[in-house]
Amino acid sequence: MVVWTAVGVTALAWVLLRVADSVRVIWLPMAFAFGLVFLLDPVVKWLERRGMPRLIGSFLAFFFLLAMVAVVVLLVYPLVRAQVVEFVERLPDLSVGLIDWARDVGARFGIDIEGFLSQEALEEWLNDPANQETIQNLLFGFGASAGLLIRGVTEAVAVIALAPVLAIYILIDLERFKANAVGLTPPAHQEEVAYVGGEVGTALGSFVRGQLLVAFIVGLASSIGMWAIDLPFWILVGIITGLLNLIPFLGPLVGGALAFLIALLNGDPWQGVWAVLIYTLIQQVDNHIITPLIQRTRVKLSPFAIVVALVVGGSVAGLLGVLVAVPMTAAIRIIFGHLWRTRVLGQSWKEASDAMIEVTEPPERLARLARKSPQQSRLFDTQELSVLTGEDVDSVEGNRPV
Repeated sequence: MVVWTAVGVTALAWVLLRVADSVRVIWLPMAFAFGLVFLLDPVVKWLERRGMPRLIGSFLAFFFLLAMVAVVVLLVYPLVRAQVVEFVERLPDLSVGLIDWARDVGARFGIDIEGFLSQEALEEWLNDPANQETIQNLLFGFGASAGLLIRGVTEAVAVIALAPVLAIYILIDLERFKANAVGLTPPAHQEEVAYVGGEVGTALGSFVRGQLLVAFIVGLASSIGMWAIDLPFWILVGIITGLLNLIPFLGPLVGGALAFLIALLNGDPWQGVWAVLIYTLIQQVDNHIITPLIQRTRVKLSPFAIVVALVVGGSVAGLLGVLVAVPMTAAIRIIFGHLWRTRVLGQSWKEASDAMIEVTEPPERLARLARKSPQQSRLFDTQELSVLTGEDVDSVEGNRPV
């Protein structure tokens, strides 16, 4: 039975992967839609607690987010456009500077760069039959490249068009989806499923909201730092750093390397050194102050596990895999960690959660502002549980592992 069960599970997984690959265009919009849901759901719940229907609250939260994005774009667009125009105008000078820098480096190490950059060397390279065959293969493969480009554009359009629509529908019916998911489980396990689902949702929501806020702060700090040292294209470098910071460990690393390269092409190595020092400071402040303060509820994942998850996710699903690798790993760790600790080690639900989820306490002044009375806390918890399980609150309150 064990052998045939393993064979059946493997065959089913293979079929599901083939089906998922055949409709892969939907997964990236779904990932962005769930990101929007995790971002906006606390706002919708806050409006619900003040008497606003969830339907109106969902649209209001979504339009508020669009307004914020529009304001940021209107403020940043003139600077970005000016620096893009400047970059295009200075591109020939930058290429000359790059060639001069390559010549200097080659001279220091005794390498004849002129031989590689001269017109004679270029003609010799083009007349080589092996290089001509390489060029022909590239030209013949243009059709496949064009197909990949068309698929990429299609996925981008699908993300822009479908993600907001899917997010709105999910936000409106989110509580019903939760209740239906719990209702599909056996009655004896519904309370536990609701508890573990709440832990997964809390951890993932904290990760998504915190990662977006941290990316914004890192991008803003990078732009200000590069502006302070008068680095060319400082706002472009800051935006790239902020966007790449959505992927753990990548933002400051790529931003620092890009700033150093621009400083070298600008003919100021010391400016590059200052840029690297500023990015090192930003990364340390992010790792030790900003992220622990913003992402107060985090799954305990080691840097090794995060790097492995990013590599595996990127190799399996490309950009989508990189974006969802860490959240998926966190969810899997919570679910399987709960099952192992409760079924094998005999721990309570609370002990299993404490072993996997790290909660950073806010400063005392913020804690006083956000603190609720015991009666309010119990009312919110019991109402949430009754919505998820569909059971009477008093009948399950005594069994909750608080």
